[in-house]
Amino acid sequence: MKKIIFLSLIIAMIIGSCAQEKKSPIEGTWQLVYYKPASIDKTFPAEIKGGQIKTWSNGYFTFVGHFEVDTIIADNYGAGTYKFEGNRCEVIRLYHQNKSLVGQTNRWLIEIRNDTLIQKQPADENWSLGENYGTEVYVRVK
Repeated sequence: MKKIIFLSLIIAMIIGSCAQEKKSPIEGTWQLVYYKPASIDKTFPAEIKGGQIKTWSNGYFTFVGHFEVDTIIADNYGAGTYKFEGNRCEVIRLYHQNKSLVGQTNRWLIEIRNDTLIQKQPADENWSLGENYGTEVYVRVK
């Protein structure tokens, strides 16, 4: 009987040590399916060609993409750290193709509906969106 109890405890400890910490719903890789920048009156994929993926993991994010608007062709890439709580995401850019954005802190409002992530930015210090904000919609890559 003691052997059965001992083996049961060992098995429970093994199973317990294999349990993974619950991931944040934002974690994973996401593919851009819609984009409306704040700066221009065009949308992806209608008038803007290209694509982008974004990955979130353990407090870090990275993105890479390529866009074509009229005759302008641009690579888009960057990475940084993030804090995500509720629908609020605060990011600090550590790397960016636009060097003036490196080191900046930005606030994004993010909504996750099943396998769809909707990101709106920029939010101000009160987490409010102004009249002119951008929207990015992603689907989870499986």
